[in-house]
Amino acid sequence: MGLNVRGLRAMFPFAGYRVDEVIFSEDLVQVNLQPDRRRRLACPQCGVTMGCNRTTLHMALDLPMGLARQVLILYPARQGRCRKCRTVSTIHPAEIDSRRRATHRVMRLATALSVHMPATAVACFLPTSDSTIRRWDKHVLHSILPPPDLDSLRFLMVDEKSIGKGHQYMTIVLNGDTGELLHLAEGKKKASLKSFFDTLTGAQKARIQAVCVDRSGAYVACVEEELPDAEIVYDKFHLMMNLNHTIDLVRRQEWNKVRKTVDGETEVQSKERKDKATFIKGQRYNLLRRPENNKPEQQKRLEELLAVNESLSKAYILLDDFRNTLSQVHVGTATRALRLWITTAMASGLDPIIRFAKGVKKHLRRVINAIRFRLNNGKMEGFNNLVSRVIHKACGLHDPVYLKLKLRHQAIKTPIPPYIHPRK
Repeated sequence: MGLNVRGLRAMFPFAGYRVDEVIFSEDLVQVNLQPDRRRRLACPQCGVTMGCNRTTLHMALDLPMGLARQVLILYPARQGRCRKCRTVSTIHPAEIDSRRRATHRVMRLATALSVHMPATAVACFLPTSDSTIRRWDKHVLHSILPPPDLDSLRFLMVDEKSIGKGHQYMTIVLNGDTGELLHLAEGKKKASLKSFFDTLTGAQKARIQAVCVDRSGAYVACVEEELPDAEIVYDKFHLMMNLNHTIDLVRRQEWNKVRKTVDGETEVQSKERKDKATFIKGQRYNLLRRPENNKPEQQKRLEELLAVNESLSKAYILLDDFRNTLSQVHVGTATRALRLWITTAMASGLDPIIRFAKGVKKHLRRVINAIRFRLNNGKMEGFNNLVSRVIHKACGLHDPVYLKLKLRHQAIKTPIPPYIHPRK
């Protein structure tokens, strides 16, 4: 009884070729193609009909079919010489990438799977190595991702991100409006950010109104040099992180004062002093955490500490006031509150807080700009989490270009369209 198989032409639509034979086995399908003699051999440069000099047999990997993970396309590639432009060209099916020996659709499937799993797992579905999966993914992403929109930039967000052990840092630049990744460069120095500004035209630079950064001197100096008319915005998140570090320095100072041995103290006094030191040492997160996030027992311990230590009580009040100041929505109100906070901090007698207050006073406008432009690095912190997930999923990425493509793809959520070759 014969087996009648229909629809093979629809399953393997290769322009200029026809399905000659399909060979099925338990775990392999081999599709043999032959040139369609009704289609002329056209020069890819000028379109003039060429004569065929020779034919070579090539092979490409295609999508899995049923239980057969490996589907091979065997086809003759024809070489011709154009009489008009004097070039020699080898013609392959447009649906096949001859350099990578795979069809475009199987490479796009690899990219779609790579969004949800590492390349080693994708290689379990497609009969190739994980290194080949990464090369396919990089090629597909490069072909489908649109270039970043640099003409409508108004706000920028700049930050550094550690991507591995040994202090390996990357400088990241995002569009402040959309969160789109614009630039990714190794290092966290001035040159890492300048390489982005070198890609902008004078008109594109002139449209940028503000740049949100931390208080890193390298980034600020580069922005001042490249964008003299743009406002610098100190990120609220980094300001709070700096103040948290300052409050912790105050706690350490108080701990060091208490734990020092006092001459002539009795055994009972020594035990009390050590208990006080241990009590202060364990209060770090209670001091820095928002009050509403403290558990009842944590809040109780914090209140006991603030009742017996005047310096930490001052520091805690200043921390809460500064947090409330940054949450203001009106520039005038925030400016008055911040000036009052600086005056109070300078009179606190706590050296770490005084140093921090002097820095805030020196760059008061840059702090207030966060409220003026409604700009902060919240999107950047979310993007940093995305960087960590992508690197963890990939078990480390050592190609900066590929990493940038992966991050841009997942940040702007570009769909992966199926490959459709336009018929002539």
